[in-house]
Amino acid sequence: MSSKNIGAISIVAGTAIGAGMLGLPMVIGSLGFFTGCLILLIMWALAVYSGLMLIEINLEFGPGVNFNFMTREVLGRPGQIIATGSVFFLAYCLLVAYMTGMGSLISSVISVDARIGSAAFAVISAIIFYIGTNALVSANKTLFSIMLGAMVVSFACLGGQLNLQNLTLGTPTSKGLLFALPVLFTSFGFHASIPSVVSFVGESKKSLVKILIIGSTIPGLCYVAWLMLSLGSASPEQLAGMANVDALVALISGGSTWIGRVVSFFAVLALVTSFFGVSLGLFDLVAETFKRGNDRTSRAGTSALVFLPPLAASVLAPGSFIAALSHAGSALAIIAIFLPCIMVLKMRSAGKNQAFRAVGGSPAVFASFLFGLVIIAANYL
Repeated sequence: MSSKNIGAISIVAGTAIGAGMLGLPMVIGSLGFFTGCLILLIMWALAVYSGLMLIEINLEFGPGVNFNFMTREVLGRPGQIIATGSVFFLAYCLLVAYMTGMGSLISSVISVDARIGSAAFAVISAIIFYIGTNALVSANKTLFSIMLGAMVVSFACLGGQLNLQNLTLGTPTSKGLLFALPVLFTSFGFHASIPSVVSFVGESKKSLVKILIIGSTIPGLCYVAWLMLSLGSASPEQLAGMANVDALVALISGGSTWIGRVVSFFAVLALVTSFFGVSLGLFDLVAETFKRGNDRTSRAGTSALVFLPPLAASVLAPGSFIAALSHAGSALAIIAIFLPCIMVLKMRSAGKNQAFRAVGGSPAVFASFLFGLVIIAANYL
């Protein structure tokens, strides 16, 4: 495999792996390990298929175009507005989740109110973005590499207290299954990287499909390992109803201060790298959408637009980590499922997309659309 393909695989995998995986034990814990893995597999398949649809659309336009441009060309101005609005909603929901998660971890370390921790994290981040983002991009790549190392060490530490009996426990319910779907789909949110991968690799259909499958499988395997270790360290009753990161870390650490510190370090890095990655994208989107400049005054206003809304939400609802991830799943379903389904059907009916078509024909497209409806409805049932 070429170094370019390996690099593209890392882009797909790196976009997915992050703080979202911290929420998996909280929503799957009551269902049990094996049921949770089955749902995870279904969400992986849905994410891969929606990724194939995006590749199909992207190849019709060629490398070098973004999703915003493709949506406008196929669905017109209304489709573009829906896409842009959904991206805004997705980013803000994710930032709320990351701020509340960081606030809870800061609170557990220095014994302050979680809302103060969230505010401090947001203010420091806003100052960093106000100063400039160029160095932050390189720093975030380094932090992501360290996070992967911390994840491996955390897994090794948790493996020493794994209780296999816990993996056989759990009581799947329809309500529990629906509750888990949006968070699980969010954990496979690599779709924003597809246009970049096509631009990076080119129009080789075989390479793109291989990159998508391998790049999405790597996070899936990490999630299975994480679920085995976390669910094997606690009972379903203990995990049920858990809503924030600090409580999860304390529970699966089994009372060990050292393991707690290692897992907390991993959790902090997962939250920080994901937070900065989403914030960078939202910062550019705000600047582009509202035609804001790059001078100090404009950057200050852009930083305020990026960080104040999620900060207000995290302060008003300090225990909203899982709720925010779940709402993010609804927005991702619109961006990665609904819009691509409509675009693919419209383009195919016009005789386009001959170079590459996602497998399954129209039945697979309609099935994906229905799954998207279920993911959104799960937030409100």
